[in-house]
Amino acid sequence: MAQASLRLGKSVANQAFRRNLSTTRAVAGTHLNYTVQDGVAVLRFDSPGSKVNSLGEETSAELQEAFQTFMKDPAAKSAVLLSGKPGCFIAGADINMLAKCQTAEQATALSKGCQDLLFEVEKCKKPVVAAIQGSCLGGGLEVAMACHYRIAVDGMKTSMGLPEVMLGVLPGGGGTQRLPALTGIPNTLDMALTGKTLTAKKAKQVGLVDAVVDPLGPGLAPADVTTHQYLEKIAIDTAKQLADGSMKLPNRGPKNFAKKVEKAAFGVGPVKDYVFKMAKDKVMAQTNGLYPAPMKILEAVRAGLDHGIDGGYKAEREKFGELVATSESKGLISLFHGQTECKKNKFGKPANPSKTLGVLGAGLMGAGIAQVSVDKGYTTVLKDMSSAGLSRGVSQVSDYLDKKVKRKKVAKLDAERYLANLIPALDYTDFGKVDMVIEAVFEDINIKHRVIREVEKHMREDAIFASNTSALPITKIAEASCRPEKVVGMHYFSPVDKMQLLEIITTDKTDMETKKAAVDVGLKQGKVVIVVGD
Repeated sequence: MAQASLRLGKSVANQAFRRNLSTTRAVAGTHLNYTVQDGVAVLRFDSPGSKVNSLGEETSAELQEAFQTFMKDPAAKSAVLLSGKPGCFIAGADINMLAKCQTAEQATALSKGCQDLLFEVEKCKKPVVAAIQGSCLGGGLEVAMACHYRIAVDGMKTSMGLPEVMLGVLPGGGGTQRLPALTGIPNTLDMALTGKTLTAKKAKQVGLVDAVVDPLGPGLAPADVTTHQYLEKIAIDTAKQLADGSMKLPNRGPKNFAKKVEKAAFGVGPVKDYVFKMAKDKVMAQTNGLYPAPMKILEAVRAGLDHGIDGGYKAEREKFGELVATSESKGLISLFHGQTECKKNKFGKPANPSKTLGVLGAGLMGAGIAQVSVDKGYTTVLKDMSSAGLSRGVSQVSDYLDKKVKRKKVAKLDAERYLANLIPALDYTDFGKVDMVIEAVFEDINIKHRVIREVEKHMREDAIFASNTSALPITKIAEASCRPEKVVGMHYFSPVDKMQLLEIITTDKTDMETKKAAVDVGLKQGKVVIVVGD
């Protein structure tokens, strides 16, 4: 994405060009590490101090330099691109680059730079394998599509998609042109117009990836780490076979009669007109013409069909530039930045982060709070007044974890470990161990008062009491507490596992440590946290 001269670890790469890399020599940049193992160049993308890898000016520069190093390296016959982070391949482009574009022309040039970078990868005569585990989104998927072969892990939070439409722009690195070539027009429109993500198996079905790797369980390291090591081994073996000719690149053409008919049909003008009119009508019905990105995506994809590769890429970068300059895109990017800020604890890290939670009430909300707690590592005591209510709540948590296993979101062993974090209770025996109690009982001030008086008899003096109330003032609830400085509101939205927002409500008496701890719990539960006064 950067067109300036590119650097990989200061002058190290230039030295490598002159001396030719050996199989033992490594070239290390800040974000990209280049090594050669038995004839296979391994390009490891691992941005320091960040949970994700993203394509910014510096990282894109190092990525291009690493690929250029590979192309000129006689010791490397093929390459593997993978992440150093088990949970993330490449999460997309750095949005701050878009904010720096003051004009449509600057954004168009940014897109052109990304297109040129990926053309270098695509046109390389030596095979490049993308090894994908974790999030592979936006610019990350565009990088993977430019590689010659793609391997993805089934599960382990692996997802592939083009979510640019949600920021009011379109894929600017060739996504509107390579995705149709790999998956066909219907799949492309489904993904690009909605931001929909695919699992590895679904991506294999539509032609987006070539091979799927089953995850491994934990060994000496956690399951995601052992699986990532296994993926690297398979990717290197695949790259070797592609290089020596013992394995051929797959045929990218239609695989069955239906796909052959589909491809032929999109060569007929009236068929194209009908399909794109249907898509346009659907977009207009959903956006009332107020959201320009989906329409520009349709135009870019259509341009590739009508005018070939050159026309398609030209339309993509020009329409990308036009969209970046719109007020809609700027507003959506601002909203994204706001959500990102809500994922930070503005109060700072608590001195004693909560490790054990108590949830009062095993109804829909209480069990939902337990759901999003046990799988984040919290030991959670779920209490209800009746055995029937408690059983229903435990079943809700168990069903939630079973669904995650079936959808390959977590391994079965991990799900069993998460369920072991849940402690069902009909009394307060275990509440002396909890760091925070979250009540989810009926919205009645008298019931709330009774509950807080009962539970405080069993809580430690430093433990926090949080109310999930949506209507009652926290100040009123805190009147029944003997420690009002340890009372805070934590308003979850239903269903808890699907609704991102968490509202933290503080009173004039809520102390700083309580605020820190409440936000910390919410963030670990995966929530977008906003803090408001009572």
